[in-house]
Amino acid sequence: MYLLDVLLKCTNELKSYFNISRWSINQPINLSPLYTMLDKVKGVQTVKSIAVENKAGGNYSQYAYDVKGATKDNVVYPSFDPCCFEVKYPDIDIEGRVTTL
Repeated sequence: MYLLDVLLKCTNELKSYFNISRWSINQPINLSPLYTMLDKVKGVQTVKSIAVENKAGGNYSQYAYDVKGATKDNVVYPSFDPCCFEVKYPDIDIEGRVTTL
């Protein structure tokens, strides 16, 4: 299996997982299931790290969110105001990297 095929499968899994229709208002992002989900993709040996980034300005919301400050024990918590996490442009916003051992 080619490395780019594995990366594409992982990206597609993340697109499906973050499909906005599957999310609720004020639902936190639990990163632990993401590691498990990606580790199950054929060709993946292990996932070293997952990073959630808030993109603001331009084609994104004008409001920035402190993802690092809102993350505790592998869970990204939403603000107190009603909000919903969204991957606005999955084909651009989801990035991955393949490394070999």
